[in-house]
Amino acid sequence: MYRRKFLRGLVTAGAALALLAGVTAPAEAALLDEVSGNGHGTIFRAAGSNFGVPLLARFQYHFTGGDHHIRQVSAMPLPQQIGVEVAFADENGDDDYGYRVSTEHVDATGVVQASFHGTCVGQCSAFLFTRPAADVVFVLQGFRVTFENGDHHLDKIGVQEDNGILTTTFRDNNGDDPFTYDVSYAWVPRSRFGVITETSSAVHASGLATPAAFAGEKVIRGFSMDNLNTGDSGDNHIRDLGVVATANNFEIRYGDDDPRNSADWRYLVRYGVVF
Repeated sequence: MYRRKFLRGLVTAGAALALLAGVTAPAEAALLDEVSGNGHGTIFRAAGSNFGVPLLARFQYHFTGGDHHIRQVSAMPLPQQIGVEVAFADENGDDDYGYRVSTEHVDATGVVQASFHGTCVGQCSAFLFTRPAADVVFVLQGFRVTFENGDHHLDKIGVQEDNGILTTTFRDNNGDDPFTYDVSYAWVPRSRFGVITETSSAVHASGLATPAAFAGEKVIRGFSMDNLNTGDSGDNHIRDLGVVATANNFEIRYGDDDPRNSADWRYLVRYGVVF
């Protein structure tokens, strides 16, 4: 297991000269913190920083022993414990998986943090009364979804916000299984972002999509992955699940042991590039 931390700022010639002169130059207030490794069930990892507000930057899971039913998926910051909860598990939680969860820590000035807990069947929407009057952007901090009645194939998973309404989806093909969900989020001033946009498309015979993205440090504002078939092929065991930003694109993973034989699927990733 390892953790990576990157502090950006103090990299210009002007900043270097200020340091040599004994003057403290203002640093860019952002820190990327990452936990990764292997385990099974629910894993609790210490975070590398308690600076500012954590915003979800990437998450990725991979069952190391084939594909499985799924009961719980989580990438949830635990600010009181300065930690992160990670889960990618079926009902008994004894299957090993690799994971990678990153959060971009930004200065807390003007940021409003909140969370929502709910229980529903298939997909549910709820109005968020926490939105401030200022010009702000919804950004995910973390999420946890859990089937209440055992494990299932997976058809669709997603967390999105539209005009103050939070929509959370966690379902197999028939969508009749209850699940609980916890979503941590933040309203971040629009001025903190250079770009606010999204990427979406359909994927055929592959468990990986690599759409181009704007350069810069990206945070996730919402996501969904949806199997497009219906009937018996409308859901699958799952092996890979993830949204990972690289310098100029995304790696979006959603597939079983042999995605060439799986149904087509559609992805949506909403993101912002922070200054």
